[in-house]
Amino acid sequence: MGYSAKEVANHFLDLARKEGIDLSPLQIQKLVYIAHGWYLAIYEEPLIDDEYAEAWEYGPVFPSLYHEFKEFGAGPIKRLATEAYYIDFLEEWSTSTPSVKENDIETQEFLNHIWKLHKELTGGQLINLTHKEDSPWKQTRDRSSNIRNADIDNGIIKNYYKEQLP
Repeated sequence: MGYSAKEVANHFLDLARKEGIDLSPLQIQKLVYIAHGWYLAIYEEPLIDDEYAEAWEYGPVFPSLYHEFKEFGAGPIKRLATEAYYIDFLEEWSTSTPSVKENDIETQEFLNHIWKLHKELTGGQLINLTHKEDSPWKQTRDRSSNIRNADIDNGIIKNYYKEQLP
């Protein structure tokens, strides 16, 4: 069972808040992407199932996260991601804060492990992990003639991260 990019981002943002760590939009993009890659390699299914990561000029991007947090620029994210939804019988819009299901212990433990391994990395260090010459982002940029919003195929991501397994 997959999640939205916002649900996974909120999990990392909650962990960061509990530890007094600030995360920038760049860092949250990279953490969610790295978690998605390892999840594909280990569980053979996508962690993020509501959208594809796209190969933007400066790295892999989940568009929903970009639009959610772009107001913070390079600074720390000051709130959790939200989802808007329409309530028909009230004829009004409302919002919710998406999160990983409380009873999905396996996914929570997986994300907590990714967090422990990467929480102290700077944005630049996370970029170094996702921008390697043979990375899915680089492969997609090269194949798509650097088109900004080219989807990064989950199969390419899965194979890349499987090759990184010990």
